[in-house]
Amino acid sequence: MKLKRLSILCAFMFAVTGCSTVNQCLQRADLSHLNQDKQADLNIGDEPTPPSDVAFPIAQDGLPAVDFIEENEKSSQNFDANVSTSLLTTNFSTKPLLLNAQPQIPPRPEPSDASNYVSLMGQNGRVITVWALARGNWLWAYASFESQDFGNIRNWKLEPSFSREHFRFINQQLGSCMQAYKNGLIHADCDPRNLAQDFELLPSNTGSVFIKSVSSNRCVTYNPVSNTGYSTLTLSPCTDQISALKDQNFYIAPPILKATPQN
Repeated sequence: MKLKRLSILCAFMFAVTGCSTVNQCLQRADLSHLNQDKQADLNIGDEPTPPSDVAFPIAQDGLPAVDFIEENEKSSQNFDANVSTSLLTTNFSTKPLLLNAQPQIPPRPEPSDASNYVSLMGQNGRVITVWALARGNWLWAYASFESQDFGNIRNWKLEPSFSREHFRFINQQLGSCMQAYKNGLIHADCDPRNLAQDFELLPSNTGSVFIKSVSSNRCVTYNPVSNTGYSTLTLSPCTDQISALKDQNFYIAPPILKATPQN
């Protein structure tokens, strides 16, 4: 149900942004001048360096291995058990009932989170994920099959930032935030005052969104075609033009869960 509300939120963003076309949204006012504080040099280069052949995410600087808790395994937790199922058995051949005659959904016992966990999937099926677990390392886009051992570091929570039009992404497993850094994305300690962790979600007419960095005024970009199991994430000027080497369309998809075959 939370994902449903998230979809409604994305649809509502068309009205909030006031854009009639994708290009108008992509050319919104540049707010990068507000990011006055330069980020410290992390000595990881200006662009993502391709990971080694090690398949499993590596722990750097003595960071202990992460216990990948499958918080999303019980899919029933993602739905409200109190929702009436009477609507599912409605006879649609009859005239529609008045709104006040419809079955009422009981109120939730307590407020829910801003969103449950989601994955950020490119049009090539690869999702944004942490690879090196220590803060200050690059993010990548991995295919689900190629990242089976990654666990919940492939899932993110979408939360509103201090600005009504900005959002930030918090990693489910590590609690770190997605952050624009030079020509790519890293994950770092969350700081609500850090504009580099603020992003705009610009919806397109295909159901996808463009993830635009507020601090750099550029969009998250990936190479949809590659001969590896991953795509490189960079920041480049926002455009709706797609090629084999450049795409900026992402889909806010359900979280990637551990699959267990059933006999």
